[in-house]
Amino acid sequence: MSLLRKSLAAFVVAGALTISGPGPTRASAATACTKTYTVKPNDSWSRISGKVNVTMKALLAANKASTDTLLLIGDVICLPKTAKAQDTKSGGLQLKPPAKRYSAKKSEAIIREIWPDHLDGRAVAIAKRESKLNAAAWNWCCVGLFQINWSSHKSWLKGMGITSAQQLLDARVNATVGLAIYKRSNGWGAWE
Repeated sequence: MSLLRKSLAAFVVAGALTISGPGPTRASAATACTKTYTVKPNDSWSRISGKVNVTMKALLAANKASTDTLLLIGDVICLPKTAKAQDTKSGGLQLKPPAKRYSAKKSEAIIREIWPDHLDGRAVAIAKRESKLNAAAWNWCCVGLFQINWSSHKSWLKGMGITSAQQLLDARVNATVGLAIYKRSNGWGAWE
């Protein structure tokens, strides 16, 4: 990645710059694939995979990318042939408010209890950014403290006994899954 692109990325991430119009294109990926996607504000590899109903692994493979590969607003990326647009008009995930509510203080305590000491500070910061420590937060794709993309992770979450996005509204479950995603990704890539 060029120094100019890294500098622009720092401003975009910090919210000091918005790039509009046609952005940098991953020419090799975008010209060789049948379906493309243009990166929008707040997109990440995980969020895009949920929007188009493919696994993050398939999306990364289609772009010869890793979770550390930077996405900038306006980038055109390749989509796997199986990609389908998420119906965002219907609201995506339809969940019920959880029976048990957690305060931000209790959610933070749960994260610190579940995550190892050398990671818990960063985990709390990410949960603050993603959900404001609101365990009951969800949108069309993502659920709970760590805003876990249900569509992208549901296949392997079955092995942890999680069969419904509704379960991710529990702070303890969400923090445990967040740690599992951290381990599977070998780092913070799912949230960067």
